[in-house]
Amino acid sequence: MLESFFSSEFHIRQKRRGPIGPYIDSFAAELQRRGYTRTSGKDILGHVGRFTIFASYHGADHIEDVNRRLVDRFLAEDLGKAGFNHMAKLSMDHLLRFLEERRVLVLPPARVDAQPNDELLDLYDTHLREVAGLAAQTRASNCRYARELLSWYRERYPKRSLRHFSRADVLAYVTAALAKLDGTQKQYTLCYTTRSFMRFLRWHGIVNENLALAVPSVKVPRLARVPHYLKWEDVQRMVAAVDATESEGIRDRALLLLLAELGLRNGEIRELVPRDIDWRNGHIRIRRTKTRKERIVPLTKEVGKALADYLLHGRPTVPAKQIFVRHRAPYGPFVCAGAISEVVEKYAERVGIKSPRLGSHLLRHSLATRLVNKGVPIKHIADVLGHESINTTAIYTKVDRASLDDIALPFPGGAK
Repeated sequence: MLESFFSSEFHIRQKRRGPIGPYIDSFAAELQRRGYTRTSGKDILGHVGRFTIFASYHGADHIEDVNRRLVDRFLAEDLGKAGFNHMAKLSMDHLLRFLEERRVLVLPPARVDAQPNDELLDLYDTHLREVAGLAAQTRASNCRYARELLSWYRERYPKRSLRHFSRADVLAYVTAALAKLDGTQKQYTLCYTTRSFMRFLRWHGIVNENLALAVPSVKVPRLARVPHYLKWEDVQRMVAAVDATESEGIRDRALLLLLAELGLRNGEIRELVPRDIDWRNGHIRIRRTKTRKERIVPLTKEVGKALADYLLHGRPTVPAKQIFVRHRAPYGPFVCAGAISEVVEKYAERVGIKSPRLGSHLLRHSLATRLVNKGVPIKHIADVLGHESINTTAIYTKVDRASLDDIALPFPGGAK
């Protein structure tokens, strides 16, 4: 079965040697059964081949000699010399899982060493989810800042309890951390997340006073930034560039239209399920929102047609409840925001569009800007985008060129 991925007899013979050799063809057949492309399969089998050579060199002549310690040593030593490829660990995970499923190997669970502060950070994450109601991505960011703060404290006071955390300590940490950040927005985020963690410590009685009061404020000028956006003509060119004769293209077209015409967030699209679409009444119910509040958006004719086309003719049959799934192995729902952003980048590059920030949010900004320029009331735009406050939406008035032209004063000494 290796012949499905390799044409060189030398490479095939090489991969059939060593402790993995007797099982490599079955592993290749499994990759093919799961729908891996020839390129992806070659990458995975290539890493397995390197491991086979490494294992034989270190005296592992039989499958019984293969264990997690040997795999970890291979990842750290052999691949480390040539520059670690993040796909290598995934490839070895695929191999070990395959061997375990066929009872060729019985391996103990991978050891995960506990990190300092893990228990406290788990409690903080639970607090952010159940008390503050924050989304997973926001919680991860807050916990990352909290981990840095705790590491600073443990290094500064190795033997001192967290209960003795003082206002002077808070100020010392924030001052040192702010000095390493070059952007006002980053500094604001640091102070905001530090304040949040201090409130959590007080909430759970870990400290006896509200240390959040000791965190200084970083002023970010309101509406200081102008959002990046694309002209509607460019957005239309991107959609038109999709090859809707193939299943992946049918999916991509539906994704782009949801972003461009309805302004859905990346995560909202990834969490869409068929029951969220009300075909009879012509709307989509967005349940997994950033603000944890459901909202209804209209199902336009073009978006509805694209979604129906994907569900009926484009979506592969995979056991996932989400509407949008990967069309290449491993099949399943999108697990990260980058996958949808890559779709936007793909078609932007195809039609020659360049922007400092290519990604899914760019099309959301473009919709908001287009609606503002068409004179749609800010409150209506905020409802479509799911903004809790119209102050968030107000930033798009800075790119309302038609209105700005009307209120612009003539330049002194210029044309009348």
